[in-house]
Amino acid sequence: MTENRASFISKQVSSGEYYYLNLTPNKAQEEVVVCGGREQCAPEYRIDRNGFKFHCIEFISSGRGTLTMNGKTYPLRPGAIYCYGPSAPHTIETDPEQPMLKHFVDFTGSALVALLKRTEFRKDELFFVSRPFRIRSIFENLITTGNTESRNRDALCALLLRQLIFYADDSAMAPATALSPAWQTYLRCRQHIERHYMETNTVSEVAEKCFLDPAYLARLFKRFAEESPLQLLTRLKMGRAADLLVNGELLIKQVGEDVGYPDPYHFSRVFKRVYGIPPETFSKTARRNG
Repeated sequence: MTENRASFISKQVSSGEYYYLNLTPNKAQEEVVVCGGREQCAPEYRIDRNGFKFHCIEFISSGRGTLTMNGKTYPLRPGAIYCYGPSAPHTIETDPEQPMLKHFVDFTGSALVALLKRTEFRKDELFFVSRPFRIRSIFENLITTGNTESRNRDALCALLLRQLIFYADDSAMAPATALSPAWQTYLRCRQHIERHYMETNTVSEVAEKCFLDPAYLARLFKRFAEESPLQLLTRLKMGRAADLLVNGELLIKQVGEDVGYPDPYHFSRVFKRVYGIPPETFSKTARRNG
Protein backbone atom coordinates (compact mmCIF):
# COMPACT_ATOMS: atom_id res chain seq x y z
CA MET A 1 0.00 0.00 0.00
CA THR A 2 1.22 3.51 -0.80
CA GLU A 3 2.43 5.27 2.34
CA ASN A 4 -0.06 7.73 3.78
CA ARG A 5 1.30 11.28 3.63
CA ALA A 6 -1.80 13.20 4.71
CA SER A 7 -3.27 13.02 8.20
CA PHE A 8 -6.86 12.94 6.90
CA ILE A 9 -6.31 9.77 4.84
CA SER A 10 -7.87 6.89 6.76
CA LYS A 11 -5.64 4.09 8.03
CA GLN A 12 -8.65 1.73 8.20
CA VAL A 13 -7.86 0.27 4.80
CA SER A 14 -6.35 -3.04 3.74
CA SER A 15 -4.80 -1.58 0.59
CA GLY A 16 -4.75 1.66 -1.34
CA GLU A 17 -3.10 3.77 -4.00
CA TYR A 18 -2.94 7.55 -3.62
CA TYR A 19 -1.62 10.68 -5.28
CA TYR A 20 -0.82 14.00 -3.61
CA LEU A 21 -0.68 17.20 -5.65
CA ASN A 22 -1.14 20.16 -3.31
CA LEU A 23 -1.95 19.61 0.36
CA THR A 24 -1.66 23.34 1.20
CA PRO A 25 -3.50 25.13 -1.62
CA ASN A 26 -3.69 28.90 -1.89
CA LYS A 27 -7.21 30.07 -1.03
CA ALA A 28 -7.17 32.43 -4.01
CA GLN A 29 -6.78 29.60 -6.54
CA GLU A 30 -9.92 28.82 -8.52
CA GLU A 31 -9.37 25.10 -9.01
CA VAL A 32 -7.00 22.81 -7.17
CA VAL A 33 -6.95 19.02 -7.08
CA VAL A 34 -5.50 18.32 -3.64
CA CYS A 35 -5.17 14.55 -3.67
CA GLY A 36 -7.11 11.38 -4.33
CA GLY A 37 -6.89 7.66 -4.80
CA ARG A 38 -8.44 4.26 -4.43
CA GLU A 39 -8.76 2.33 -1.19
CA GLN A 40 -10.00 -1.08 -0.15
CA CYS A 41 -11.80 -0.57 3.15
CA ALA A 42 -10.91 -2.84 6.05
CA PRO A 43 -13.89 -4.58 7.73
CA GLU A 44 -13.74 -2.06 10.60
CA TYR A 45 -13.75 0.99 8.31
CA ARG A 46 -15.78 3.86 9.77
CA ILE A 47 -15.28 7.60 9.23
CA ASP A 48 -17.20 10.02 11.45
CA ARG A 49 -16.47 13.71 10.77
CA ASN A 50 -18.09 17.01 11.71
CA GLY A 51 -16.66 18.50 8.53
CA PHE A 52 -13.74 18.27 6.17
CA LYS A 53 -10.96 20.61 5.10
CA PHE A 54 -11.70 20.27 1.35
CA HIS A 55 -14.50 19.23 -0.97
CA CYS A 56 -14.48 15.52 -1.73
CA ILE A 57 -16.21 13.30 -4.29
CA GLU A 58 -16.33 9.60 -3.43
CA PHE A 59 -17.42 6.72 -5.65
CA ILE A 60 -18.20 3.14 -4.63
CA SER A 61 -16.74 0.57 -7.02
CA SER A 62 -17.67 -2.58 -5.09
CA GLY A 63 -18.87 -3.75 -1.71
CA ARG A 64 -21.52 -2.29 0.58
CA GLY A 65 -21.85 0.25 3.33
CA THR A 66 -23.81 3.25 4.54
CA LEU A 67 -23.45 7.02 4.31
CA THR A 68 -25.08 9.41 6.75
CA MET A 69 -25.04 13.02 5.58
CA ASN A 70 -27.28 16.01 6.31
CA GLY A 71 -29.37 13.91 8.66
CA LYS A 72 -30.12 11.21 6.05
CA THR A 73 -28.74 7.68 5.80
CA TYR A 74 -28.13 6.16 2.36
CA PRO A 75 -27.17 2.63 1.29
CA LEU A 76 -23.78 2.50 -0.41
CA ARG A 77 -23.64 0.11 -3.34
CA PRO A 78 -21.53 -0.10 -6.52
CA GLY A 79 -22.21 2.96 -8.66
CA ALA A 80 -22.99 5.27 -5.73
CA ILE A 81 -21.39 8.72 -5.84
CA TYR A 82 -21.59 11.63 -3.43
CA CYS A 83 -19.87 14.86 -2.49
CA TYR A 84 -19.26 16.46 0.89
CA GLY A 85 -17.52 19.68 1.81
CA PRO A 86 -16.19 21.69 4.75
CA SER A 87 -19.63 22.26 6.29
CA ALA A 88 -21.11 18.78 5.85
CA PRO A 89 -20.96 16.38 8.82
CA HIS A 90 -20.88 12.81 7.55
CA THR A 91 -20.40 9.22 8.60
CA ILE A 92 -19.17 6.55 6.18
CA GLU A 93 -19.19 2.92 7.30
CA THR A 94 -18.48 -0.27 5.40
CA ASP A 95 -20.32 -3.56 5.67
CA PRO A 96 -17.72 -5.81 7.35
CA GLU A 97 -18.99 -8.79 5.36
CA GLN A 98 -18.63 -6.94 2.03
CA PRO A 99 -15.98 -4.23 2.54
CA MET A 100 -16.15 -1.39 0.06
CA LEU A 101 -13.65 -0.50 -2.64
CA LYS A 102 -13.98 3.22 -3.15
CA HIS A 103 -12.36 5.98 -5.18
CA PHE A 104 -12.09 9.58 -4.04
CA VAL A 105 -10.75 12.97 -5.08
CA ASP A 106 -10.25 15.96 -2.77
CA PHE A 107 -10.26 19.48 -4.21
CA THR A 108 -10.91 23.16 -3.57
CA GLY A 109 -11.35 26.40 -5.49
CA SER A 110 -14.22 28.74 -6.32
CA ALA A 111 -14.52 27.64 -9.95
CA LEU A 112 -14.92 23.97 -9.03
CA VAL A 113 -17.43 24.75 -6.30
CA ALA A 114 -19.43 26.87 -8.75
CA LEU A 115 -19.39 23.94 -11.21
CA LEU A 116 -20.72 21.57 -8.54
CA LYS A 117 -23.64 23.92 -7.91
CA ARG A 118 -24.76 23.54 -11.55
CA THR A 119 -24.93 19.74 -11.36
CA GLU A 120 -26.63 16.98 -9.39
CA PHE A 121 -23.98 17.43 -6.70
CA ARG A 122 -25.71 20.67 -5.71
CA LYS A 123 -28.36 18.65 -3.88
CA ASP A 124 -25.82 17.44 -1.30
CA GLU A 125 -27.34 13.96 -1.55
CA LEU A 126 -26.14 10.58 -2.70
CA PHE A 127 -27.05 9.50 -6.21
CA PHE A 128 -26.05 6.69 -8.55
CA VAL A 129 -24.56 6.78 -12.04
CA SER A 130 -25.81 4.72 -14.95
CA ARG A 131 -22.27 4.54 -16.40
CA PRO A 132 -20.25 3.41 -13.36
CA PHE A 133 -17.52 1.86 -15.50
CA ARG A 134 -16.85 5.19 -17.21
CA ILE A 135 -16.74 7.00 -13.86
CA ARG A 136 -14.35 4.41 -12.44
CA SER A 137 -12.13 4.83 -15.50
CA ILE A 138 -11.84 8.58 -14.88
CA PHE A 139 -10.90 7.98 -11.25
CA GLU A 140 -8.24 5.52 -12.40
CA ASN A 141 -6.95 8.08 -14.92
CA LEU A 142 -6.70 10.58 -12.08
CA ILE A 143 -4.53 8.14 -10.11
CA THR A 144 -2.26 7.48 -13.10
CA THR A 145 -1.98 11.17 -14.02
CA GLY A 146 -1.51 12.25 -10.41
CA ASN A 147 1.40 9.86 -10.00
CA THR A 148 3.08 10.81 -13.29
CA GLU A 149 5.65 13.61 -13.12
CA SER A 150 4.68 16.30 -15.62
CA ARG A 151 4.75 20.07 -15.77
CA ASN A 152 1.03 19.93 -16.71
CA ARG A 153 0.03 17.33 -14.13
CA ASP A 154 -2.07 19.67 -11.97
CA ALA A 155 -3.90 21.10 -14.98
CA LEU A 156 -4.55 17.63 -16.42
CA CYS A 157 -5.97 16.41 -13.11
CA ALA A 158 -8.22 19.47 -12.93
CA LEU A 159 -9.51 18.68 -16.42
CA LEU A 160 -10.16 15.07 -15.42
CA LEU A 161 -12.03 16.26 -12.33
CA ARG A 162 -14.24 18.48 -14.47
CA GLN A 163 -14.86 15.54 -16.81
CA LEU A 164 -15.78 13.41 -13.80
CA ILE A 165 -18.30 15.97 -12.57
CA PHE A 166 -19.93 16.37 -16.00
CA TYR A 167 -20.12 12.62 -16.65
CA ALA A 168 -21.61 11.99 -13.22
CA ASP A 169 -24.19 14.71 -13.83
CA ASP A 170 -25.08 13.31 -17.27
CA SER A 171 -25.55 9.77 -15.98
CA ALA A 172 -27.19 10.54 -12.61
CA MET A 173 -30.09 8.35 -11.58
CA ALA A 174 -32.17 8.01 -8.45
CA PRO A 175 -31.29 5.41 -5.80
CA ALA A 176 -34.66 3.68 -6.35
CA THR A 177 -33.67 2.88 -9.95
CA ALA A 178 -30.08 1.97 -9.09
CA LEU A 179 -31.15 -0.46 -6.38
CA SER A 180 -33.72 -2.17 -8.60
CA PRO A 181 -33.25 -5.85 -9.48
CA ALA A 182 -32.89 -4.96 -13.18
CA TRP A 183 -29.97 -2.59 -12.57
CA GLN A 184 -28.23 -5.01 -10.24
CA THR A 185 -28.61 -7.77 -12.82
CA TYR A 186 -27.16 -5.52 -15.52
CA LEU A 187 -24.14 -4.73 -13.32
CA ARG A 188 -23.59 -8.41 -12.60
CA CYS A 189 -23.68 -9.28 -16.32
CA ARG A 190 -21.40 -6.44 -17.31
CA GLN A 191 -18.88 -7.35 -14.64
CA HIS A 192 -18.95 -10.94 -15.88
CA ILE A 193 -18.14 -9.82 -19.43
CA GLU A 194 -15.34 -7.52 -18.24
CA ARG A 195 -13.77 -10.28 -16.16
CA HIS A 196 -14.17 -13.18 -18.58
CA TYR A 197 -14.14 -11.66 -22.08
CA MET A 198 -11.00 -13.53 -23.12
CA GLU A 199 -12.61 -16.94 -22.68
CA THR A 200 -16.08 -15.82 -23.85
CA ASN A 201 -16.96 -15.79 -27.55
CA THR A 202 -20.73 -15.30 -27.76
CA VAL A 203 -23.48 -13.41 -25.98
CA SER A 204 -25.28 -16.73 -25.47
CA GLU A 205 -22.36 -17.86 -23.31
CA VAL A 206 -22.70 -14.71 -21.22
CA ALA A 207 -26.44 -15.24 -20.79
CA GLU A 208 -25.92 -18.88 -19.81
CA LYS A 209 -23.25 -18.03 -17.21
CA CYS A 210 -25.47 -15.28 -15.78
CA PHE A 211 -28.58 -17.51 -15.81
CA LEU A 212 -30.51 -15.21 -18.13
CA ASP A 213 -32.40 -15.39 -21.39
CA PRO A 214 -30.28 -13.80 -24.18
CA ALA A 215 -33.18 -11.56 -25.20
CA TYR A 216 -33.52 -10.23 -21.65
CA LEU A 217 -29.76 -9.62 -21.49
CA ALA A 218 -30.03 -7.55 -24.67
CA ARG A 219 -32.92 -5.53 -23.20
CA LEU A 220 -30.92 -4.80 -20.05
CA PHE A 221 -28.05 -3.38 -22.09
CA LYS A 222 -30.42 -1.37 -24.27
CA ARG A 223 -31.93 0.16 -21.13
CA PHE A 224 -28.75 0.89 -19.17
CA ALA A 225 -25.78 0.90 -21.54
CA GLU A 226 -24.53 2.75 -24.60
CA GLU A 227 -23.63 -0.51 -26.35
CA SER A 228 -25.00 -4.02 -26.72
CA PRO A 229 -23.43 -6.96 -24.87
CA LEU A 230 -21.89 -8.09 -28.17
CA GLN A 231 -20.41 -4.65 -28.80
CA LEU A 232 -18.91 -4.60 -25.29
CA LEU A 233 -17.49 -8.09 -25.71
CA THR A 234 -16.04 -7.21 -29.12
CA ARG A 235 -14.57 -3.91 -27.92
CA LEU A 236 -12.81 -5.59 -25.02
CA LYS A 237 -11.40 -8.31 -27.24
CA MET A 238 -10.18 -5.82 -29.84
CA GLY A 239 -8.64 -3.71 -27.09
CA ARG A 240 -6.65 -6.73 -26.00
CA ALA A 241 -5.72 -7.41 -29.62
CA ALA A 242 -4.49 -3.83 -30.04
CA ASP A 243 -2.27 -4.20 -26.96
CA LEU A 244 -0.78 -7.39 -28.39
CA LEU A 245 -0.19 -5.76 -31.77
CA VAL A 246 1.59 -2.83 -30.14
CA ASN A 247 3.76 -5.28 -28.22
CA GLY A 248 4.74 -6.80 -31.57
CA GLU A 249 5.74 -10.25 -30.31
CA LEU A 250 2.95 -12.20 -32.04
CA LEU A 251 1.91 -12.60 -35.64
CA ILE A 252 -1.45 -11.11 -36.56
CA LYS A 253 -2.89 -14.61 -36.99
CA GLN A 254 -1.69 -15.49 -33.49
CA VAL A 255 -3.21 -12.32 -32.03
CA GLY A 256 -6.56 -13.21 -33.60
CA GLU A 257 -6.43 -16.70 -32.16
CA ASP A 258 -5.47 -15.34 -28.74
CA VAL A 259 -8.63 -13.20 -28.54
CA GLY A 260 -10.94 -15.90 -29.91
CA TYR A 261 -10.88 -15.32 -33.68
CA PRO A 262 -9.20 -18.33 -35.31
CA ASP A 263 -10.21 -17.10 -38.79
CA PRO A 264 -7.69 -14.31 -39.60
CA TYR A 265 -10.01 -12.76 -42.20
CA HIS A 266 -12.87 -12.54 -39.72
CA PHE A 267 -10.50 -11.08 -37.12
CA SER A 268 -9.26 -8.47 -39.61
CA ARG A 269 -12.82 -7.40 -40.51
CA VAL A 270 -13.88 -7.05 -36.87
CA PHE A 271 -10.69 -5.18 -35.91
CA LYS A 272 -11.17 -2.74 -38.80
CA ARG A 273 -14.80 -2.20 -37.80
CA VAL A 274 -13.66 -1.18 -34.29
CA TYR A 275 -10.51 0.82 -35.09
CA GLY A 276 -11.11 1.93 -38.67
CA ILE A 277 -7.96 0.30 -40.02
CA PRO A 278 -6.92 -3.35 -40.49
CA PRO A 279 -4.60 -4.95 -37.92
CA GLU A 280 -1.71 -4.98 -40.40
CA THR A 281 -1.82 -1.20 -40.74
CA PHE A 282 -2.34 -0.73 -37.00
CA SER A 283 0.69 -2.92 -36.24
CA LYS A 284 2.95 -1.09 -38.70
CA THR A 285 1.87 2.32 -37.41
CA ALA A 286 2.43 1.27 -33.79
CA ARG A 287 5.95 -0.01 -34.52
CA ARG A 288 6.81 3.11 -36.51
CA ASN A 289 5.68 5.39 -33.68
CA GLY A 290 7.12 3.24 -30.89
